[in-house]
Amino acid sequence: MAPAAAPAADTDTSSFPSDPSATSEAPAESGLAIKRGIVTLSADRSSFRPCGEQSDLLLVDQTDGVLKREFAGEKNAEGADAALKLYIEAYGERSIDQPAPAGFAGSFMLEEALYAAPDGQTRGCDAPAQDYIVAARGNEPFWSAEVTEAALVWRQTDEPKEISIAAPQTQDAEGAVSYTAANNDHKIELLIEAQACRDDMSGEYFAYAAKALLDGKQHTGCARVGSRTF
Repeated sequence: MAPAAAPAADTDTSSFPSDPSATSEAPAESGLAIKRGIVTLSADRSSFRPCGEQSDLLLVDQTDGVLKREFAGEKNAEGADAALKLYIEAYGERSIDQPAPAGFAGSFMLEEALYAAPDGQTRGCDAPAQDYIVAARGNEPFWSAEVTEAALVWRQTDEPKEISIAAPQTQDAEGAVSYTAANNDHKIELLIEAQACRDDMSGEYFAYAAKALLDGKQHTGCARVGSRTF
């Protein structure tokens, strides 16, 4: 995996969204919750359909056009002329003040795209929302690291295939957050940076890049934000 050519929009990586279940606001309406759904990109009007809903919202893109830029030239299974559909995880809000054109149930203000992949390439809306704080992964060789409130879990193709270390330590820096976890056998260091990143095998888009050290051996990849406080 390698960082994308264009950086993501300015992001406060020290303050990712709170667990939606801890508030009285519905996740679809809370500005602090990550929104999940299907974006349909077309030349004239683009739409967003939240996971679990049947109606489309007019997509009002307040980013620098990251989705159209990153997926320019991408082809759907239906053909090159078909509108491109992406599963996304994003920050944004449903607008209650802006009237929507006919055929739309409202408007969705896209503030930042955190993750995107062509619809059907991943489980998308069929997958449950994750409860990790952050998940990172890379290729050649494959590795992944998942940070939860309880542990930092490392997985790889080589032995040991899984390492779980409790109580990772967190340190915030401008534009980045790092995690460190160690036991008697292993030390894992994970740095998450606010830099756009593309998976060089799958083409998935991530708003964050990752660097990791396992016992001093360096790995690079991309990172995905979960639904709890970062």
